[in-house]
Amino acid sequence: MTIAVCAAMLACTPAPDNGSGGEDTPQNPLDEQIQNTTVEVYKYAPEAPRTPYYVVNVQGKDEPQNCYVFPIGKDGVHTDGRKHDLVHAALFGADGLVRVEVIPLTVAPETVEVLPKVKEYPHWIEDGKVIVYVKNGDKAGVVINGDKEHPVFLFAHSLETDKPSKDDPNVIYFEAGKIHNMQPKLVATSGKTIYIEGGAIVKGAIYIQNAENVTIAGHGIMDDYHTENDPSCWGMRIYKSKNVTVKDILLANMHGWTSYFVECEDVVVDNYKVIATWNYYNNTGVENDGIGVMSSQRVKFLNTFSYSHDDTYVIKSGKWSYKGEVKDVLYDGCMAWNRWGGNAFEIGYEVPYNISDIKYRNCYVLHSAASHGYTFRHGALSIHNSGKGTVSDVSYENIHIDHPNEFGIYYSIIKTSYSLPDGEVWGPGNITGVSLKNIYMYETPPYGNIVFGYDKDHTVKNITIDNLVIDGKKCTTHEEANFTVDAATSNVAYTVPKSEIVFE
Repeated sequence: MTIAVCAAMLACTPAPDNGSGGEDTPQNPLDEQIQNTTVEVYKYAPEAPRTPYYVVNVQGKDEPQNCYVFPIGKDGVHTDGRKHDLVHAALFGADGLVRVEVIPLTVAPETVEVLPKVKEYPHWIEDGKVIVYVKNGDKAGVVINGDKEHPVFLFAHSLETDKPSKDDPNVIYFEAGKIHNMQPKLVATSGKTIYIEGGAIVKGAIYIQNAENVTIAGHGIMDDYHTENDPSCWGMRIYKSKNVTVKDILLANMHGWTSYFVECEDVVVDNYKVIATWNYYNNTGVENDGIGVMSSQRVKFLNTFSYSHDDTYVIKSGKWSYKGEVKDVLYDGCMAWNRWGGNAFEIGYEVPYNISDIKYRNCYVLHSAASHGYTFRHGALSIHNSGKGTVSDVSYENIHIDHPNEFGIYYSIIKTSYSLPDGEVWGPGNITGVSLKNIYMYETPPYGNIVFGYDKDHTVKNITIDNLVIDGKKCTTHEEANFTVDAATSNVAYTVPKSEIVFE
C-alpha cells in the first residue's frame, strides 16, 4: 500500500489497530513501512535550552529515539492582550517514513490539527500522545487543543551525508554537541562555506557582503541573539553578493528583520527554515519579516519554511540606501505561517522600482495574519504597491491556504508613510498581469478579497483567475469570490473595473 493511500485512510482518529488483538489482526501498514527507515537524531549540548511543554520521539526501523525540541521565543502577554508565542522546532534526519510521538507535558491532548491540511499527514491521539507520520523532506505544523501560541514544527531532513571536510580552509565548520558563540555577527567572504552540523547551535547573525560563491548549509540551528546593544541587527543579511546558496539550516529567535537578500544575483535558498519571535523592540510586536528579497535578480526559494509576526515572504525594490529592480524570483514548495501582522506572500509596500517575473508554485499558507481589534491590509496573497514602480507578470499556481484570518487576496495601489529610498520622491505606480490558477482557500476569508487602484492611470490591470476555490466552492464570478473595495479607503481608492478581473 502506498504512503498516499495510507494517508487518506489514517489522517484522523481513531488509531489503526497495531496488531495487539492477535496474530490474525492486521498490522498498521504505516508501521510496516517505517521498518525500512533509518532515523538520525541530533546530539545537542547539555546546556542547550529545553522546553517544559513537549517531548518528541521519532521512530524508524529501530526503537523510538528522543528528539531534541528547540524552544523559540518566550511566554508573555502584550499590553493589548495578545499572547507572545513560544514556538517549538523538532529537527531530525530520515531516509523514509517515520513515526513521531508528540507528548504534551502540561495538558491532555483532546484535539490536534496538523498543517498543511492538504498534505493529509496521518495523525491521531493515542494514550495521551499525538502520533504523526512524516517522511524526509516534510515540514508539518502540529497544533494541540487549538493552542496557536505553542505549536510544534516537525522538520524532517534527509540524512546528513554530504558534510564538507572540517580540514578544508574554505569551510567554517560548527560541530554538533556544542553551542558556538559568534556574537554579534558571523561574516564570510568569497568562496567560503559556513557549515552548521546537525546538533550545533550557533549564536549570532550571518552577514555576507560583496561576495561570490558562498554557501551556508547544514542541519543545525542559527540562534540569533538580538541584544539591546544592536536591536536593528538582521538575522541573515546577504548584500551585493552573487552565486549564494543557503540550505537546510534553521534561523530562530530573531526579533527584527530575520533574513534579507539585498541587491543580489543568482541566489538559491533550499529547505531553509525561519522562525522569528515577538519583537520586543517594537510596540506592535511585529516588524520582523521572515524571508525578504530587495532589489535582487534570479532568486529561487525551494521548499522553505517561514514563521513571523510580519511579512512572512516579501519582495521590495527599495528602502533606505538600497534600491534597484527585482526580476525573476521563484517560490516553489514554500510554506508560510504569518502570525500577528503583515502578509503571508507579499510584494510591497516599498516599490520605487519595477518588480517583474515573480512565480509562486505549490505553496502553502498555514495562517495569514489578522489585526488585533481593527481591519488593516493583511492577506494570504498580497501586492501592496506604494511606490511609482510597476509590478508585472506575477503568477500563482497550486496555492493552498488553510486559515486566511483577514483577507485572502489583497492587491492595491496606495500611498503610505512607509519610507522610500534616500532621495526618492513618492509617486503612484501600477500592477499589471497577475494570473492565479488552482488557488484553494479552505476557509472563507473574514473580509473577503480586495482589488483597488489609486486612480484611473495608476491601477490594477489584467488579472486572470483559473479555478479559485473558497471553502469548497469554485468561484466563477466576482460576487462568488467576494471581490470588493476596501471600505476604509473607498473615498480615495479607484475601483477596478470588473473587466480587469477575468474568470477563465
